[in-house]
Amino acid sequence: MAPALQARDLVVRSPMGAAIAVPALDVPRGGAVALVGPSGCGKSTVLAAALGLLRRPGWSVAGSVAADGEDLLAASPQWRRRWLANRVAVLPQDPHAAFDPLVPLGRQLVDLTGQSREECVRMLGWLGVVAPGDVAGRLSAQVSGGQAQRALLAVAFLRRPALCVVDEPSAHLDEATLAEVEARLTVLQRDGCGLLLATHDLRFARALQATPLRCVDGVFAACAEEAAAWPARESNTSPGAPVLAARGLAVGAPGAHVIQGCDLQVRGGEVVAFVGPSGCGKTTLLRALAGQITPAAGAVERPRRRTAVQLVAQDASGSLTPSARVRRLVAEACAPGFDVVAAAAALGLPAAALDRAREALSSGERRRAALLRALAVQPDVLLLDEPTASLDRATAVSVVEAALQLRRERGTAIVLATHDLELAVAVADRVLVLRGGQLCQFVPSSSPR
Repeated sequence: MAPALQARDLVVRSPMGAAIAVPALDVPRGGAVALVGPSGCGKSTVLAAALGLLRRPGWSVAGSVAADGEDLLAASPQWRRRWLANRVAVLPQDPHAAFDPLVPLGRQLVDLTGQSREECVRMLGWLGVVAPGDVAGRLSAQVSGGQAQRALLAVAFLRRPALCVVDEPSAHLDEATLAEVEARLTVLQRDGCGLLLATHDLRFARALQATPLRCVDGVFAACAEEAAAWPARESNTSPGAPVLAARGLAVGAPGAHVIQGCDLQVRGGEVVAFVGPSGCGKTTLLRALAGQITPAAGAVERPRRRTAVQLVAQDASGSLTPSARVRRLVAEACAPGFDVVAAAAALGLPAAALDRAREALSSGERRRAALLRALAVQPDVLLLDEPTASLDRATAVSVVEAALQLRRERGTAIVLATHDLELAVAVADRVLVLRGGQLCQFVPSSSPR
């Protein structure tokens, strides 16, 4: 049986001459291949090029990509559109951006799959979405990253594709939800669907028995990779005075509060992490703490300095001004004496990226640029929403270390929302679980997976 997708001598070249190469790629029907490598190495670019969807001025694609007896790079636009519509499902890195922000999710699922609304809602429920009918009635901005990702997964199941292309599938999901997604993708494989993944998570790739192709010096080829260790928690630090506090906090519509009766106090120099499943309200709580959401009840006490509390959002793309170069964005908020180039290097952000706009950055580079701008303010409290999502392990470690360095130098408090329990336990002074709209002390029962 012919592969779901086959590429030979695929070379993607930028206007500056930099090249990304894939000598050989074969996605068998019912099998999986994973492109593995650090943020910014070109994983998403290769996916777009392989599907004939790379639309960047000055970029070129050479080689061959075959599917259903056709060379996608030489096929007519009409044939490629039919193939994408009938044979392919795509789960992009930013699940929210895949949906029309002005149309309810349920209506979009109906339009994308040709199935009834009832069938689409049933599929959402089967994929683990709580209250699927309610979620189907919301706009994409009103659901969590995990819920949006499962809505895209619903499209894949309802369309029964020959090829499913998944970009950073573990970026927005907690461990339990990620295990569910693994199980669902395995079902697609059993039905004969080939999976092409771009991921920094080798464990996820192994769970799907994917053949890993790791990027080394711009070439994706078979290679092993070891995970770097998270920075160790510093036990010799003494927390300072309280710098952030929430008392009786409730957020949400009357009678349907996502956060309810929540109490939290954070001291200077303290690292507090809270974990919980996708959709439990982690992002909502951080936005309330930052003052971006007005509470329905309770209050949040913050430092008086307007820029003292900085939130680095999960949607890094939305937090960066379009067309504005990173260097300018950082300069607008930069504290005196802040070394932009050195801080960027500590985050693993190339110096060349400082002179690029959001549209020319990878997802991981955007996330690091947003964190760089927050660090430049030298805040008293740093709120991090899934800071390591979409990053390879080595880059994620450098990002976490940069935040902890600010803590060491200035006594900055860090509040971290993450689905990565291993990260939370490694770096936080306190780990809390967000459950039922309230924060509870985490009690470990076993080692994190």
